[in-house]
Amino acid sequence: MTHMTISSSRCIPVWRSICFFLVFLVPGAGLCITLDDAIKNGLGESYVMKEQQEFVKRSRFSYISSIDPFLPKAEIGSSYIRTLSPMTPISTYTGNLRDTANSRDVYTFTGSISWRIFDGGERWAKRKGAFLVWERERERFKSVREDVLFNIKSAFYLALGAKSIVGKRQEALQAAQKIYNLTRGRYEEGVAKKSELLQAEVRLLNTKIDLQRARKEYEKALESVRSLIIAQTPDPFDVEGQLSVPSFTADYRSLNDRALATKPEIITQQKEIDRLMTVYDEKKSVWYPRIDSTLQQTRQDTRLFPDGRTDAFMISLSFPLFDGVGRYYNMQGAMSDVNAARQRLAETRRTTSLDIAKAVKDYELGVEDVKMYGELVREATSNFNQLYGEYMEGKGDILNLLQSEKDLASANENYVGSLSRARVALAYLEKAAYIEDRR
Repeated sequence: MTHMTISSSRCIPVWRSICFFLVFLVPGAGLCITLDDAIKNGLGESYVMKEQQEFVKRSRFSYISSIDPFLPKAEIGSSYIRTLSPMTPISTYTGNLRDTANSRDVYTFTGSISWRIFDGGERWAKRKGAFLVWERERERFKSVREDVLFNIKSAFYLALGAKSIVGKRQEALQAAQKIYNLTRGRYEEGVAKKSELLQAEVRLLNTKIDLQRARKEYEKALESVRSLIIAQTPDPFDVEGQLSVPSFTADYRSLNDRALATKPEIITQQKEIDRLMTVYDEKKSVWYPRIDSTLQQTRQDTRLFPDGRTDAFMISLSFPLFDGVGRYYNMQGAMSDVNAARQRLAETRRTTSLDIAKAVKDYELGVEDVKMYGELVREATSNFNQLYGEYMEGKGDILNLLQSEKDLASANENYVGSLSRARVALAYLEKAAYIEDRR
């Protein structure tokens, strides 16, 4: 069995068939959901994942639009001028100067195509920065997916554990009822004391209270699962699966090395450093000249559709010799942002390694707890059976019997809880070490 298995592959279709029968063919029946179904629905309907998908789309659109500065620009313009001063020539574009001397009205039409030849790398820096933002958001989407996946797994395993605890407390109630019935019979026969009957009755009431609390805790756990899968589910709603002992072998060194190379949070920070370097390049580009080219045609004379025409091709160069100290300090500020991002990357790598180390220890402790509580259940069961048999024969003590029943009930609950905790610990280890779930 792999560490991701919750129920055997042969059992899943059977359970799904049963669920289909109950939901669609039996009136008033609810829904039983497996871990695979919960993950599929939760990942498909998660609000935070959909939100991050929109951020990814926005950054993609920004990257596409960053191609604009590399393309030529075409513009047209038109104007009408009427002079209010005494009539003087206001245009030399027309071939008939008599028109300009005798008219106050001049119409102008201009069309131009311009293209920037050189800008010191500003366009490339902005385009590369937009691409890195897109990649950064895609890595963040992977990180958000891992968080959602862990939350679903954790809630599902806790619900399975709560469901199993309900079953164990039902068994405890049956055992307490059996002790009470035995004690009552012995009391009626005059063999047992009234105090023994009262003690058995108190234990029976306590087991009923414990069962009621377990059911409420289970209902709360189901609501957590229902909330995370988001999809509308009928009542009653139930989780279906098997809490088995995880079989994953955790090796800190290999998990840490792999996580430091592939974990989305680390790659996201690396992309952020690269993006900030493009900001630095953009700030540096202002130290270089700008070279622009323009092809322009201008028509102007006294008619609405002017005939006077002038064609021109221009190349212009601009270079700021001095505009203050802002250029220098903007570069220094951009480099400080890069250095700060590098420190954040180092901190992210440190916390990642620490989280993996803790997750490995928690997982190993969870597996050991399962083994120890399993042994405790076997010992507590043997002790209870022995004391129950002695009490039936009149050789045992009611206090010892009731205590053994409580110990057995506690051992059963702790065993189920240890299974649930071990599964949650494995789920967190998968998140911390970025062990990808292909479902």
